[in-house]
Amino acid sequence: MISEDLLVEILLRLPVKTLAICLCVSKLWATIIRSRYFINLYQSRSSTHQQHVMFALRDIFTFSRWHFFLSSQPSLVTNAICCVDNTSLTPDCVNGLICLEDMHRLWIYNPATRKGVLLPQSAPYKPFRKWYMGYDPINCQYKVLFFSKEKLLCPYKVEVFTLGGQGSWKMIEVENNHSPATRGVCIDGVVYYGSHTAHGLRLERFYVATEKFGNFIEIPIEASKFYGFFTFVNYQGKLALLVTKNISMYDLWVLEDAGKQEWSKVSIVLPRELFSYDLVCLELVGFVAGSGELIVTARDQSFHHIKVIIVYVDLKMKRSNTVWLGGIRCSYRPSLLVLTFTDYVESIMFL
Repeated sequence: MISEDLLVEILLRLPVKTLAICLCVSKLWATIIRSRYFINLYQSRSSTHQQHVMFALRDIFTFSRWHFFLSSQPSLVTNAICCVDNTSLTPDCVNGLICLEDMHRLWIYNPATRKGVLLPQSAPYKPFRKWYMGYDPINCQYKVLFFSKEKLLCPYKVEVFTLGGQGSWKMIEVENNHSPATRGVCIDGVVYYGSHTAHGLRLERFYVATEKFGNFIEIPIEASKFYGFFTFVNYQGKLALLVTKNISMYDLWVLEDAGKQEWSKVSIVLPRELFSYDLVCLELVGFVAGSGELIVTARDQSFHHIKVIIVYVDLKMKRSNTVWLGGIRCSYRPSLLVLTFTDYVESIMFL
């Protein structure tokens, strides 16, 4: 008879899919795996393991279906791990869980366990809505920040839902009214996103643990001129603003100190010789967590149906590695959309 401490240590070494099977072994095993202590310990260890890159590719024929791919170098082909419907806003992926909106209802999906949960409706449907998902690494909690309003000129009502909590939405106060405008990025328990305010475009901060908003951060004037051509990314654990200047030149504005509102700037040029000449529509979309390698999306026109390609670029070593999102071919259409989540880890949340 093995001790409970030894059993916990063994279970901590298993992948999430195996743990899902272990839930059926005995009541003791299920109690241990579902305990807050085990979940926190497993999540904290997972965050120190190698992180993967998750891609979400919109199906251009239905426009409401998204294919999710998990890339692990040096694989040349990566196949879809799941396919889900998302009829409204673009999906989000934070610490292993995917948040989507389908038919005006939010739900959370865990690709590691292939299980999902539908969130309760906060209130009657409102036409103006925006949401973000965040993760608190201290308490190992997932939360959804939800904005909604009935009319364009009305202020947003802001609510928070805690996954695994009391199962209801909680209204929170916002001192500085703003209109969320961009995709969000969650880094170390803080959700960052761009918003429109009375003073123009600003960077907002939402602290997941305390459910409080921080003071807004001024976006560099030089970067704000490219609104519509920049995106927020995670760059080596820091928030960064990736600005597209042309097809091969980018500026990366890194937030070095949020309190002092200090930014640093890095200019990036994509050397054409590192890419096959069959690849077109090259676009820098993010960076590999830990290594700083560039992630570039492209399309291969050497086939009758265009293949969606991901290229990992190491500018220091002057080398690149090409990965095909297997099983997906599509005709060239400007609406093709690929989302990139650079810090994916498996989540043990059994929904």
